[in-house]
Order: sequence, then structure tokens, then C-alpha cells
Amino acid sequence: MSPAARHRAIARARASALSDAAVGYPEWYLQRWHFLPEGYLSRRSIAGYDHLIRRVYYSVAERAALKRLVANLPANSEAVLDLGCGPGRVLAAVAAARPRARLWGLDLSPFMLERARTRLREAAERLTLVHGDAARLRWPEAAFDLVLATHVLGHMPRAAAGAALAEAERALRPGARMLVVDHRWHGRLPTALREVRRERLAPGFAALCVLERPIADERPPDAAPADPSRPSAAALR
Repeated sequence: MSPAARHRAIARARASALSDAAVGYPEWYLQRWHFLPEGYLSRRSIAGYDHLIRRVYYSVAERAALKRLVANLPANSEAVLDLGCGPGRVLAAVAAARPRARLWGLDLSPFMLERARTRLREAAERLTLVHGDAARLRWPEAAFDLVLATHVLGHMPRAAAGAALAEAERALRPGARMLVVDHRWHGRLPTALREVRRERLAPGFAALCVLERPIADERPPDAAPADPSRPSAAALR
């Protein structure tokens, strides 16, 4: 996008009710993703993504991919964070499979969050949608039982994706898991998370990777569990 187009796109995003004025947009994010007119920063672009682009990303096998993701959900997934939650289709599948889980969705596009809010209106009482950057999470350490990242890390420059993985590790409770879905050609990123399992998703262009925060990272037994509804001290600075 040209500087003028970026300025207009950011101004539109700021006007959304789900926009956080404190959130900045990294340079790499401000582009015409998938040839969408305003990237992810307009309602018409997000409509195009939701109806067409996501089908391409899943190689027209979204239902099968979500089925495998749900099959890998840990039984104790009570606090779930979806990084780059987009229009909320992954969170909707998790909400149906885990009717008692509290759900958090994070995205840099407030227009994605608007669409997710509409899609998940039946789960509104246990859903929190947050405008923010996956590389700079606002939650305290060990706040979540499960972190999801579906076709997110591959969008990001390698340094930013590595920072997002490090933040996910920090936000996971010891022994908790992260499920990553991405195209196989993006390769693997260095991480302190332990790889538990990796499987190809039909028709073979994407993979599901199950990662786990090592139990050795466990905090002292008398430490109180973190509350995801409260931001970390770092996020308040």
C-alpha cells in the first residue's frame, strides 16, 4: 500500500469499536495481503478473505483441518487463546467442542474481530476479543491452557514469528500445549516449546504441529494460577 493508502486504512481501523488506540501496526502488516484492496484493514477486504481467501489457504479442506485440530484439543482446555483469530471460525469450532472453555481471540485487524464477534455471538458470555499483536501479548505468564495459531506465523517475518512463539510459550502454563497450523513450506521456527506431534493435513499442503511448554518450567507449587482476564504488568507500561 502507498503511504496515503496506509494512512486511510489505519484511520478506518481506528474508527472500529473494537480498535485499541494503543495498538500500533508493524510495517510488515501494512500491505495488500492476497491482493485484497486494503489488506486486512477494511470490512470489504475481510469479507473477501472470509468468503474466498481462507478456502484457498485450507486448500478447500477447512472442515477436515478443523476436525483434526479439534481432535488434538487437550481435555483440560479451560482457558484458550487464539492468535490471529481472524473471522472466528477456529474459535467457533473450539467453542462447540469445549462448551465450558473461556475463549480469547487476538487479531491485529479490528474488522476481523468484528466478524468473529458476530460468528461467536452464542458464546459471547465466555468470549473476549482483543485488538493486538501476537508478538506483544498483554497477558501474564502461564495464563492459558491452550494457545492456537492457524495460518498466522507463516504470514509474519521470521523475527516477528519467533517473538510470537516466545510470547506464546510465556503465556502457556507448564505442560500446556500450542497447536499450530501452517503451510509446510514455511518451515520450522526455533522455539523452546517441545514438539509432541506433527501431521500433514489433506491434501498435504499444510501441517498441524502440537507443541508443549516443558513441565520443567513449572513455577513454585505455592504460586497462584494466572488470570487471563488481567493484563500483565508489562502490558500496562
